[in-house]
Amino acid sequence: MDKKDIKLISILTEDARKTLQELADELGLSVSSIHKRIRKLEKEVIERYTVMLNPEKFNQITAFLLLSARDPKRIAEELKGIPQIIELYQTFGNFNFILKTRGGSIEEISEITNKISSIDGVEMVECIVATKRLKEAPWKPEVRL
Repeated sequence: MDKKDIKLISILTEDARKTLQELADELGLSVSSIHKRIRKLEKEVIERYTVMLNPEKFNQITAFLLLSARDPKRIAEELKGIPQIIELYQTFGNFNFILKTRGGSIEEISEITNKISSIDGVEMVECIVATKRLKEAPWKPEVRL
Protein backbone atom coordinates (compact mmCIF):
# COMPACT_ATOMS: atom_id res chain seq x y z
CA MET A 1 0.00 0.00 0.00
CA ASP A 2 1.49 3.30 -1.07
CA LYS A 3 0.64 6.97 -0.37
CA LYS A 4 -1.82 7.07 -3.28
CA ASP A 5 -3.69 4.09 -1.79
CA ILE A 6 -3.85 5.86 1.59
CA LYS A 7 -5.17 9.02 -0.08
CA LEU A 8 -7.71 6.93 -2.03
CA ILE A 9 -8.90 5.30 1.21
CA SER A 10 -9.22 8.72 2.82
CA ILE A 11 -11.32 10.04 -0.06
CA LEU A 12 -13.56 6.95 -0.10
CA THR A 13 -14.04 7.20 3.67
CA GLU A 14 -15.45 10.69 3.20
CA ASP A 15 -17.56 9.83 0.14
CA ALA A 16 -17.64 6.27 -1.20
CA ARG A 17 -20.06 7.33 -3.94
CA LYS A 18 -17.45 9.29 -5.92
CA THR A 19 -17.10 8.02 -9.45
CA LEU A 20 -13.92 6.40 -10.70
CA GLN A 21 -13.40 9.46 -12.89
CA GLU A 22 -13.70 11.85 -9.92
CA LEU A 23 -11.23 9.73 -7.95
CA ALA A 24 -8.85 9.57 -10.91
CA ASP A 25 -8.99 13.35 -11.33
CA GLU A 26 -8.39 13.97 -7.64
CA LEU A 27 -5.42 11.58 -7.47
CA GLY A 28 -3.95 12.30 -10.89
CA LEU A 29 -4.26 8.67 -12.01
CA SER A 30 -6.12 6.88 -14.79
CA VAL A 31 -9.59 5.43 -14.26
CA SER A 32 -8.25 1.91 -14.84
CA SER A 33 -5.52 2.46 -12.24
CA ILE A 34 -8.09 3.66 -9.71
CA HIS A 35 -10.29 0.66 -10.47
CA LYS A 36 -7.38 -1.76 -9.92
CA ARG A 37 -6.39 -0.04 -6.68
CA ILE A 38 -9.93 -0.19 -5.32
CA ARG A 39 -10.25 -3.91 -6.16
CA LYS A 40 -6.92 -4.56 -4.39
CA LEU A 41 -7.96 -2.50 -1.35
CA GLU A 42 -11.30 -4.33 -1.20
CA LYS A 43 -9.38 -7.59 -0.86
CA GLU A 44 -6.89 -6.23 1.68
CA VAL A 45 -8.41 -3.52 3.88
CA ILE A 46 -11.90 -2.36 2.86
CA GLU A 47 -14.35 -4.46 4.85
CA ARG A 48 -17.58 -3.04 3.39
CA TYR A 49 -19.35 0.03 2.09
CA THR A 50 -22.17 1.38 4.21
CA VAL A 51 -24.38 4.38 4.95
CA MET A 52 -23.83 6.52 8.04
CA LEU A 53 -27.19 7.49 9.55
CA ASN A 54 -28.02 10.24 12.01
CA PRO A 55 -29.38 8.33 15.05
CA GLU A 56 -31.16 11.41 16.39
CA LYS A 57 -33.41 11.43 13.31
CA PHE A 58 -34.60 7.98 14.45
CA ASN A 59 -34.95 9.05 18.11
CA GLN A 60 -32.15 6.70 19.13
CA ILE A 61 -30.31 6.95 22.43
CA THR A 62 -26.66 5.90 22.42
CA ALA A 63 -25.16 4.08 25.38
CA PHE A 64 -21.71 2.73 26.12
CA LEU A 65 -21.36 -0.27 28.39
CA LEU A 66 -18.19 -1.15 30.27
CA LEU A 67 -18.12 -4.83 31.09
CA SER A 68 -16.01 -7.12 33.30
CA ALA A 69 -16.12 -10.87 32.73
CA ARG A 70 -14.57 -14.05 34.16
CA ASP A 71 -14.08 -15.77 30.80
CA PRO A 72 -13.57 -12.92 28.28
CA LYS A 73 -13.05 -15.20 25.29
CA ARG A 74 -16.38 -17.00 25.78
CA ILE A 75 -18.22 -13.81 26.72
CA ALA A 76 -16.89 -12.07 23.59
CA GLU A 77 -18.48 -14.77 21.41
CA GLU A 78 -21.82 -14.33 23.18
CA LEU A 79 -21.66 -10.55 22.88
CA LYS A 80 -20.92 -10.76 19.15
CA GLY A 81 -24.26 -12.54 18.73
CA ILE A 82 -26.34 -9.75 20.30
CA PRO A 83 -27.72 -7.63 17.44
CA GLN A 84 -28.24 -4.51 19.58
CA ILE A 85 -24.47 -4.27 20.12
CA ILE A 86 -23.18 -2.15 17.24
CA GLU A 87 -19.55 -1.86 18.36
CA LEU A 88 -17.56 -4.15 20.64
CA TYR A 89 -13.97 -3.69 21.81
CA GLN A 90 -11.78 -5.79 24.05
CA THR A 91 -9.84 -3.61 26.49
CA PHE A 92 -7.13 -3.52 29.15
CA GLY A 93 -7.81 -2.27 32.65
CA ASN A 94 -10.69 -2.76 35.06
CA PHE A 95 -13.06 -3.71 32.26
CA ASN A 96 -12.66 -6.41 29.60
CA PHE A 97 -14.96 -4.80 27.05
CA ILE A 98 -16.46 -1.54 25.90
CA LEU A 99 -19.53 -1.81 23.76
CA LYS A 100 -21.81 0.64 22.01
CA THR A 101 -25.52 0.17 21.65
CA ARG A 102 -28.52 2.24 20.63
CA GLY A 103 -32.14 2.06 21.62
CA GLY A 104 -35.35 4.02 21.23
CA SER A 105 -35.76 4.70 24.95
CA ILE A 106 -34.03 4.49 28.31
CA GLU A 107 -36.16 1.40 28.98
CA GLU A 108 -34.77 -0.26 25.84
CA ILE A 109 -31.20 0.59 26.89
CA SER A 110 -32.02 -0.85 30.33
CA GLU A 111 -33.32 -4.07 28.74
CA ILE A 112 -30.13 -4.44 26.68
CA THR A 113 -28.01 -3.76 29.79
CA ASN A 114 -29.99 -6.33 31.81
CA LYS A 115 -29.69 -8.91 29.01
CA ILE A 116 -25.91 -8.47 28.98
CA SER A 117 -25.68 -8.47 32.79
CA SER A 118 -27.52 -11.79 32.93
CA ILE A 119 -24.93 -13.62 30.79
CA ASP A 120 -23.20 -16.23 32.94
CA GLY A 121 -19.68 -15.01 33.69
CA VAL A 122 -20.43 -11.30 33.37
CA GLU A 123 -19.28 -9.80 36.66
CA MET A 124 -20.03 -6.11 36.26
CA VAL A 125 -21.68 -3.81 33.71
CA GLU A 126 -21.52 -0.04 33.87
CA CYS A 127 -23.83 1.85 31.53
CA ILE A 128 -23.06 5.35 30.32
CA VAL A 129 -25.87 7.02 28.39
CA ALA A 130 -24.80 9.72 25.96
CA THR A 131 -26.86 12.90 26.15
CA LYS A 132 -25.72 14.43 22.86
CA ARG A 133 -23.64 13.24 19.91
CA LEU A 134 -20.92 15.79 19.26
CA LYS A 135 -18.92 13.88 16.65
CA GLU A 136 -19.06 10.52 14.94
CA ALA A 137 -16.90 9.80 11.92
CA PRO A 138 -15.39 6.76 10.25
CA TRP A 139 -11.72 6.16 11.00
CA LYS A 140 -9.25 6.71 8.19
CA PRO A 141 -5.47 6.53 8.01
CA GLU A 142 -3.50 9.74 8.13
CA VAL A 143 -2.59 11.01 4.67
CA ARG A 144 0.99 12.22 4.21
CA LEU A 145 1.63 13.17 0.60
